[in-house]
Amino acid sequence: MVRNSEQHLHGAVAKRRKVARNSLCNLPMDILSTILSLLPINDAVRTSVLSRKLKHVWRSHTNLNFDTGTMRKGYFRPSKGYYSGLKDNEFVTRVDTVVQQHNGTGVEHMKIRFRLHSKHADHIDSWVSVAIASKTKEFVINLSGGSRGIFFLRGGRIRRMVGEEPYSFPSQFFSPNNCSHLRCLELWSVSLQLPSDFKGCLNLKSLTLVDVSITDEDVQCILSTCNLLEFLEISYCSMVTSIRMLHPLDRLMHLVVDICRKLQEIELNCSLTTFQYSGRTVPLKFASTSRLTNINVVFLTDQSALSYMVTGFPSTSPRLETLTLYCYEHERTLVPEGPFKFTCLRDLRLDLVFAGKGTRNVDVLDYAYLLEIAPFMEKMELRMWIRWHHQPYCKEDGELRIGLPHQHAHLKYVRISGFFGHKDQVELALHILGSCMVLEKMVITPKLEISTSHFQLSVSEYKQHYVDGHRVATEFVCKADHRNVVNVVKVRTEKLRFIPPGPRDGEDLKRRAVALTTT
Repeated sequence: MVRNSEQHLHGAVAKRRKVARNSLCNLPMDILSTILSLLPINDAVRTSVLSRKLKHVWRSHTNLNFDTGTMRKGYFRPSKGYYSGLKDNEFVTRVDTVVQQHNGTGVEHMKIRFRLHSKHADHIDSWVSVAIASKTKEFVINLSGGSRGIFFLRGGRIRRMVGEEPYSFPSQFFSPNNCSHLRCLELWSVSLQLPSDFKGCLNLKSLTLVDVSITDEDVQCILSTCNLLEFLEISYCSMVTSIRMLHPLDRLMHLVVDICRKLQEIELNCSLTTFQYSGRTVPLKFASTSRLTNINVVFLTDQSALSYMVTGFPSTSPRLETLTLYCYEHERTLVPEGPFKFTCLRDLRLDLVFAGKGTRNVDVLDYAYLLEIAPFMEKMELRMWIRWHHQPYCKEDGELRIGLPHQHAHLKYVRISGFFGHKDQVELALHILGSCMVLEKMVITPKLEISTSHFQLSVSEYKQHYVDGHRVATEFVCKADHRNVVNVVKVRTEKLRFIPPGPRDGEDLKRRAVALTTT
């Protein structure tokens, strides 16, 4: 009886497998190609063993993604995890094998992500030739093998690869016949020199240069000739000193500039929609800011956030809806009052580092002015880090300053983090609580939530700050809360440990911009 049951089960399983196999093989070739194109290249190659019909279907795969995941070793090694690390010669051999068997046409997207150098130039040249021959629309070559975080060291310095010459990207790639189909290009950790007769990439909409050795002249040449460019990123490019183009850039909507340590100016004749910048304080000049709705700026040098909002670049953006500023402040700046208002600003996030020696002269209460200059703001996040002598407020420190409340009719959500309980922090929280007529929720947490990718932070040093911050907020802010909108978060300090945040990059913005290449 048991044997008959096992035979019946085995027969049923075998029958289902046969039906499934026959059903897949009976599909038309164009549908099979479409199905396989949705698989990673390594899985698509494996389907060649299923049947004779499927043996060659993968060779028309439209998405060639070569990295440690798709080119990984297929065996288990307990000492190093499920898959042992790939060496550069193993990666190169695997990519060569796939590329040589591919039919070389119809590639929509090609990506190479692995740490390689000039010594692999012959192999990389052949892969670039495949991208050219197949008229690839999206080409990514990341020879750092990692993400933006691997380049960054504290203080804005760049981690350089020692003893290895970067791969020189072939200039023939940019000939009119070779790059005419290209819509999206990403180059990481390469050396780039445009040909003297460069006429531009006629259909290029998105360009990303990360850790690329390129001159100011070639950057200007790209901007002046790629007339359809909508997204531009220049990050960790140590040779770039100026991003300047007075020629109208009518299509450029998204600009990302990160940690170009020699950069001295940005001046473009364009009307951006979104702008992201990190680095030293440099002049930022745009012909028009009428379309600008999203700004994300990180200053690694001293700069007052409030002063910059009122007198700097954001103040010329009448349609600004979302503003994120990261500023390092060590002294108080008197902000001139004027008629300017951020009438479109709805979402504001400030990352504020207050640091210095001796007596602290920075006044957190100054940021109450935000309620006046952003009358239609609906959400505000103040992420603070006070790196002065810790002095939580108590009644012996004197009466709290309580000015006339500013009647704000739109602010619904406020979050204040890094609340260590300093007197001016309490005063700011009370001012916001008393001024916002439609406030639905105010979250106060002593926990440091500021982006610390630019600073070294040991959270264990702030355990007492967290305890004091919770106590002061509960005692003085909650006591004044008559609408039950304040939520003071208690941080568990007994198991406190620091997990650094991921590297800052423009991935969300990049995904939106890449989508433009498909339209």
